[in-house]
Amino acid sequence: MRDRLGAARDEIRQRINLVELVSQHVALKKAGRQYKGLCPFHQEKTPSFHVDPERGLYYCFGCHAGGDAFDFVMRTGNLSFPEALEQLAARTGVRLERSPEEAQDRSEREQMLRALDAAAAFYREQLAGDAGQVARAYLERRGVDAQTRERFGLGAAPQAWDALLRHLRGRGYPVALLERAGLVQARSGGEGHFDFLRHRLIFPIQDLQDRTVAFGGRALDDATPKYLNSRESPAFNKGRMLYALNWAREAIREAGEVVIVEGYMDVVTCHQSGIRHAVASLGTALTPDHVLLLKRFAPRAVVVYDPDAAGMAASERGLHLFEEAELPVRVAALPQGRDPDSFLRQEGPEKFRTILATALSMFDYQVAQALSRHDPRTLEGKIAFVDELLPVLGSVANPVRQSEYLRALAERFKVSEDALRQRLVALRRSGRGAAKPPEPSAVQGTKRFRAERLLVHMMVQAPEARKVVRRDLSVEDFLDPLHRNLAQVLLDADAPAEALKDRLADQESVALLTRLLFDPLGVAEKDEEKVLLGNIATLRRVEVEERLRELRQRLAEAEAAGNEEEVANLQRAIWALRSQEPRPQEAPR
Repeated sequence: MRDRLGAARDEIRQRINLVELVSQHVALKKAGRQYKGLCPFHQEKTPSFHVDPERGLYYCFGCHAGGDAFDFVMRTGNLSFPEALEQLAARTGVRLERSPEEAQDRSEREQMLRALDAAAAFYREQLAGDAGQVARAYLERRGVDAQTRERFGLGAAPQAWDALLRHLRGRGYPVALLERAGLVQARSGGEGHFDFLRHRLIFPIQDLQDRTVAFGGRALDDATPKYLNSRESPAFNKGRMLYALNWAREAIREAGEVVIVEGYMDVVTCHQSGIRHAVASLGTALTPDHVLLLKRFAPRAVVVYDPDAAGMAASERGLHLFEEAELPVRVAALPQGRDPDSFLRQEGPEKFRTILATALSMFDYQVAQALSRHDPRTLEGKIAFVDELLPVLGSVANPVRQSEYLRALAERFKVSEDALRQRLVALRRSGRGAAKPPEPSAVQGTKRFRAERLLVHMMVQAPEARKVVRRDLSVEDFLDPLHRNLAQVLLDADAPAEALKDRLADQESVALLTRLLFDPLGVAEKDEEKVLLGNIATLRRVEVEERLRELRQRLAEAEAAGNEEEVANLQRAIWALRSQEPRPQEAPR
């Protein structure tokens, strides 16, 4: 299977016109051998997005998105690789060979999507007819106009137990497929089926290709729960989808921000009021997949949850996900008893925009919530206040941001910053404080990092450099994780770097490879060998310096402990290493 996919992937890459593909999303202008334009993945005024048609690659120097045609289609359409392969194969006329099992799975999924689309059409028809009278009255009371109703494809599920089932069976869809799609449910005892959604206002849930994959239903009577979603299916995973993202994504890019609300009606009213960069999670707490999906479209986010206890708890639970993804987030506070839907209908969009503009940063919001529960003017209140906040700050992935939060907390509440750090360590040891995630690279920004980066850069752009690096260094000499990933692949092959992309296991390494292919090396051809050897020497020298520092630290500890034998051994090791220490000189650039 892998060989078949690899051959198809290579053929598509040869046939695809990347400039033509990208031009469907962004205007490109020729700039030498490449094309430039405004990045489709983040908001910018100066073009930093480059397309190299010869290599079949794109890269943005602003947001660092990069890759080939498959990456572009996956990113713009939120597609999996198999889905992108299908789309590009159809575009280029490449025939995909499939096993009987693969063909059956694909056929079933396509049939399921057709059934879901037919269900959406049925619900829309019901809303327009006699069966939709209660649902239409509800929408009128909530101020939803006909244009918005049509834009979101709203519908109505009849009260009858099997109206949808009879309709879809009459069109040839098997009951087993409808059950797997979450449209119908088996009766207890196994005799027959009934519609999963009945007597409800229907909100079709669509993916980024505008395909209906599930439904949300709002009860039109006293049925519980008030809101009910389709069950998960091969077409629908609620932990990876956000309601209305397909309609909101262009507005999100224009605004440079995404607004996250709780419910379907909140989104509908936001969009009708001109707040078209709003989305909602599907009756579940935000997940890491949700946040990473949003990060692809927005450089920052605003969370607007209901100001009741459940909404505030949801806000606090989800904020650490934004920190982990390093997506800046703010929290907008609505007046008590209001949700975005009711606030917009009663106060209007301008006041809602003011609420968004004055949203609190994650840090300020957490401080405000802790202050509502503890009084830092008392000793015990201050201790409880600090103990509530420190685990939150301990989960902050970016060490610079975490340090600034700790400094701000110390200054604002007159607490020693050292005391805060010691308390955070104590909380972590007790299991109450979030462990600090590892930094992306312990060497980032150092002399070693710069030497590693230049060596990898040279191996990417000048394959002959790999022979020299292969002779003098090993993969283990590259300490930065991304540098090591790239070095492993580059040192194992002599093929052009752009042909090695598929051997990289993670997207970060792919992005770095793409960046180094686009980024000028900045070294004159006549100086390349000198620069290469100089940076190899730098790595060797830095390794000796680091080892010496480690031995000297151990020596100091041994001397303090009075361990004479260990002191003698370490002194001999230091003298032996000093004799190997290269002559200090800066590597040429």
